[in-house]
This record gives sequence, C-alpha cells and structure tokens, in this order.
Amino acid sequence: MADHIRVLVVEDDPALLEILCEDLQQRGHVTAGANRVGSALEQLRASDFDVAMVDLRLPDGSGIEVLREIAREELPMECIVLTGYAEVTTAIEAMKLGAYDYLTKPARLEEIEVLVPKAAEKARLRRENVALKQRLERHDRSEAAIVTDDPAMRNLLAILARAAPSDLPVLIEGETGTGKELIARAVHQQSPRATAPFIAVNCGAMPDTLAESELFGHEKGAFTGAIARKPGVFELADRGVLFLDEIGEVSPAMQVKLLRAIEVREFLRVGGTRPVRIDIRIVAATNKTLKAEVDAGRFREDLYYRLSGLTLRLPPLRERTGDIQLLAEEFLSRFGSKARLSPRAAERLLAYAWPGNVRELQMVMRRAAVLCAKDAIEPEDIPLDPPSSWKAAVRRSGLTLDEMEREYIEAVLAEHNGHRGNAAKALGIDPKTLYNKLGSTRPRGKED
Repeated sequence: MADHIRVLVVEDDPALLEILCEDLQQRGHVTAGANRVGSALEQLRASDFDVAMVDLRLPDGSGIEVLREIAREELPMECIVLTGYAEVTTAIEAMKLGAYDYLTKPARLEEIEVLVPKAAEKARLRRENVALKQRLERHDRSEAAIVTDDPAMRNLLAILARAAPSDLPVLIEGETGTGKELIARAVHQQSPRATAPFIAVNCGAMPDTLAESELFGHEKGAFTGAIARKPGVFELADRGVLFLDEIGEVSPAMQVKLLRAIEVREFLRVGGTRPVRIDIRIVAATNKTLKAEVDAGRFREDLYYRLSGLTLRLPPLRERTGDIQLLAEEFLSRFGSKARLSPRAAERLLAYAWPGNVRELQMVMRRAAVLCAKDAIEPEDIPLDPPSSWKAAVRRSGLTLDEMEREYIEAVLAEHNGHRGNAAKALGIDPKTLYNKLGSTRPRGKED
C-alpha cells in the first residue's frame, strides 16, 4: 500500500472537521474536508480517495446521498459513517450501501486511527482485484483503438508494450493530429496504474498567470477569488498518469517549477506552506522536436532528460499511407455508417497529403458518415481542403484565372512530390486532362 492514505472527511461541525483532518495528517495521511453534501460530491468527482468519513446529518441533506453516489459511480473507496444519531434504520441503510463501518459520535480518535488503515487496505485489495480481472480486456481495447498495419507503428507499439508496465517517463513527439494522446492513454491502460487516474492538461493553453495554480493547485485565500482549496492536476493524478500535452510551450519560469516537482515528487500549492507528496508517472507530448528546442536554448536540458526516459516519435499520416484506407473504414464503422468506400473514393484519400493527419481524416469521415445517404461513399462525398499554398494564392490580388490555376496545379504537384498520377487523382480530373494542362502551365512533374 502507498505510504499515505487519501481521506475525505465530510462533517458539518467545523471544530470536529479540523480535529479529524489534523489528526489524520499527523499520521501521514492526505485529507480533504467538506461540510455539505454538495461540496462532498464535488470533491469526490474531482479527485480519488481511499476512504470517506461521512457524517449522516448535513446542512443540505443526508450523508446517505454521498454513500449512494459512491455506490452508483462504483468508486473504489470505503466509507466510515459518523453520526450523533444512532438510529438502527439509518445504520442498516448505510451498511446496505456498502459502508465499511458505523461509529456513533463522539467517536474516539483511537478507533478512527485503527479503522482508516483497515478500510484503505480493503479499498486497495478491491482495486487490485478489479485490475486483475480487467487487464486482458484493457489490453484488447487499447490494441483495437490503435488501428495500424504500418511497420513503423507496429514497432512503436511493441516498444510501448514493453515499457508500459514500468514507471519510465515517456515523451511522445509528432505532428498535430497524429494521435499523441491516444498513445499516452495506451501507456496508462497497459500499466499497473490503469485503475488510477489519467489526467491530461494542455500546457499550451495555460496562460503563465494561471499555470502554477492549474498544475499545483492553490489554498483558500491564496489570491482574489480563491474561495476554497483547489487541487491541481499533479495532485489529481496521484498514483496515476499525468499527461502533459504540448510540453514544448511551457514558459522558462514554469519549466523550473515542473522540474522540481518531477524530481522530488512534491510541490507547494499556491499560497501553501506544507509540501504535498505525489506518486505519479509523467507522459509528455509535443509537436516539436524537443532536443532541437534544447539546442536552441528554449527548453531546459535537465527537464528534457527528466521527460525523455523513452521517446516515441509518431509518423505523420502521409508516411503511413497503408493505414489511410484502414483508418477511414474504421472511422466509418465507429460513426455508425453502413456505407463503404468506393475504389475512386479510396484513391482520392490516398492521393491527399493529410496536413491535419489522423485527426483530419477522422473529421472528413465523420462528415461523410453523416451526410452520405448512399451505400457507397464516392469522391464527391469527401471534399478535401486545397493546399495551403493554393489558399494563399487565392487570397492574393491581381491573379488571373489562368494564374490561379497554375498556382493550384503546381501546389498539388508539390504536395505529391511531382507525381502526375497522384496529382490528377487529388485534383479529381483525368490524367490526360492534367497532361494537357501541363502543356500550357509547364510545371515540372514525374510520369506515373
């Protein structure tokens, strides 16, 4: 069992709430407090606990509501019920809802100190039992979610399967839309932490003024508007996996704080004075080459080495063309479409460069699944965005129609490495028509 137990204390008496939390903290446990049903349910949804100590008489309802929510959500925790009203019917209802034990106030601290570790141990055994029963199912689901016949991707998944059971930090590099979060979730699903939280945070979307609070949380009164203690993503991910997406966008100041939290496995909440210890595995992702960012002086070298225990580089979709039709058909199936790709539609997909990668393909197939009412999806059902250079050409003023056509043909040829056959497919025209146009525009291209 972990070296500390996470306990949620739900008690409407402020003095008793403080006494219980302080006593448990002195014994090395991590506590959070709530004095109402509503705030207790919020905390249960925001974080994982091993034990909940619940008072049955609360200002906005009964603690039985808290037990019902724990049972309904099948949360892997145990409950100890506290009440000053030892009613037999209430006790029976609480035990039917799965309460570990039932104590009448004023309960002795010695009793609580014995019960909490026992309840936490039962919660741990239950989690492990569930994990053992579901391990094969999780593995099958993760394999099914990552659809590929590409040799490079197969090799990457084999490496992932060997590394996942460890606590090795993983850095995933790849263009936007290649499926970095999917790989991160596969690391989590195939690890011993699979029953613990997977918490994802987009580092690129956090302004510097809020980043520290978002990552490490804050104490009540730490700043204007901090009306209650709020856990950060490091705390929420305790015992699980924290996925730091777009890690290359973190500011130099936050890189320092991240480095310390990862190195010593503890941090201070904003406005806090007591260190919060954590047990997490870090998986980070970036659409940049992080080593190049280090060489350019934009990313700390020591943090880079802390993150890159194993570096996985996802190939863009244009480098795994054998997966394009496979993925397209998979997406159609997931979106409930009975239509299938026609040969011409498949050729159109294969001829496109997919600058948005798998994410773009997914959205294109989702649109086709929704709008196509036929048995087969044809090229006209999958309109694709023109190359960015063509979009830029159209926006420029002073171009004639012939000039715009020339820009378009040259851009499409460039996207297909000068291959005229593939360019014709992407343009939706006959190769002979393209050949005739090449006679007037004279862009350089390869024969089929």
